[in-house]
Amino acid sequence: MPKIVLPEAVPFDYQYLMQVLRDYSSPRNKINLMLRNKEMIRIKKGLYVKSLERADPFVLACLIYGPSYVSMESALSYLGLIPERVEAFTCMTSKRNKSFTTPAGRFSYCYLNNTAFSTGVDIASGKSGSFFIATPEKAICDRTFLVKKLRQRDVEQFLEKDLRIDLESLKLDTGRLRNIGNHYKDRSVQSFIGWYLANRKEA
Repeated sequence: MPKIVLPEAVPFDYQYLMQVLRDYSSPRNKINLMLRNKEMIRIKKGLYVKSLERADPFVLACLIYGPSYVSMESALSYLGLIPERVEAFTCMTSKRNKSFTTPAGRFSYCYLNNTAFSTGVDIASGKSGSFFIATPEKAICDRTFLVKKLRQRDVEQFLEKDLRIDLESLKLDTGRLRNIGNHYKDRSVQSFIGWYLANRKEA
């Protein structure tokens, strides 16, 4: 049999493996053997990487459960708006809430309705592909969305104490923020936007 060549960093799926192993009489048995021999790692059913060291968890985040994009603390950390790395990779999805514990880490997905889900998302390049990630404005709105009935007078404390955002250096695009706000029907998000516009520092 020819040597099996797997992508060094890019995640691959079950269909890809079946194509690579098409000359084997029992591809499924070969997949199980490769997993046992640590020639590849199963991230979840149907999704694999050759090694965890080369795989990008942000790329994996959008493949493990979708449609989804990286947001909240994970996006804020990636964008340099909060000081520490976060333990779980946090994402938004237009499907139901779900979480996964994988060899690459823990991935958490929070539901957001289609109207709000579809705005304020960029494409970023990772070390093993591209992934969807919230803009700074959207990441904060998404995180604020999870806070029930946040009042405008409490926003500053929430940002500083809960999220550990340096308010002195927080500069957001107000046009983008207003556009994102138009897609949310949520009191907490509107409280954040109202607070920021009253104390704004243009990006």
